[in-house]
Amino acid sequence: MSQARAELGPVTSRAEFNGETTYLLKHGHRAAAVVPAAVAELVEQIEDLLDRDAVAEVLAKLAAGTEESVPFVRRTRRQTS
Repeated sequence: MSQARAELGPVTSRAEFNGETTYLLKHGHRAAAVVPAAVAELVEQIEDLLDRDAVAEVLAKLAAGTEESVPFVRRTRRQTS
């Protein structure tokens, strides 16, 4: 991570212009990655499609009466200032 901080400019340039992915290691394991923006956008689009398909499936089951609605319960605490 500390090496990446020192080389952030070149790392982002390699991602942008060469399409290179650089993994950032923390204690010897991959903690994050610097990827080309197009790759990150593609991942977001895939996640959106998967979410849309999952929602459509649940809505169809609700309409068919084969699924019960479940109230939303927050599982994380909100941080207070």
